[in-house]
Amino acid sequence: MKIIRDYESTVYTTKNRLLGQCFTVIENKIKYYFEFDIRGFEAYIKYDRLTLVDAVIDEFRKYFGYVSMFYNENRTYYKAFDEKYTFRLPINIIQPSKFFINKENLDNVCKYLEDKEVYIPVTIINDEYVAISGHTRIYAKMLEDNKMVNVYLSDYIPSNLDDLVYLAKENNFLKINQMEILSNEEYESYLEQMNDLY
Repeated sequence: MKIIRDYESTVYTTKNRLLGQCFTVIENKIKYYFEFDIRGFEAYIKYDRLTLVDAVIDEFRKYFGYVSMFYNENRTYYKAFDEKYTFRLPINIIQPSKFFINKENLDNVCKYLEDKEVYIPVTIINDEYVAISGHTRIYAKMLEDNKMVNVYLSDYIPSNLDDLVYLAKENNFLKINQMEILSNEEYESYLEQMNDLY
């Protein structure tokens, strides 16, 4: 079984797909679709196969770990987790773990967030707050002239995070506003290079 965070499949609602809230599972060459509609600290799940929902929720929570309540599409209760403590940090003290922002993704995030609250997963490395994911969402908040962003300490820490932070610092990406915006083609090339490294 393979779970993919799906930004491409048109079976999903455009907004949820472009905000990274859709996941496609490939099992025995068959695709199953899972879409999360986030409302505050709750998510409503539209799914193809009930037996895979728990695995997809686990993957979803790597990016949206602050969501603690899950409901079926018909608003009936599905599952709950302990609430995450969230707090606010100045954007300019958050160390990025990535170098680049995809301009197309940034435009979509700016369009669909529309002044909504975001919550960014962070961890602490050498007494610094490091963004694990959500760099585009932080950048979008910065473009709205926000100085602060909501964060939470994530339970999911990628195994290569220390290496990514080291590379970011070596290349002088010390703050979110120092990240470079790339075209879609340039960003895809960057991702291929990163996949070759890891």
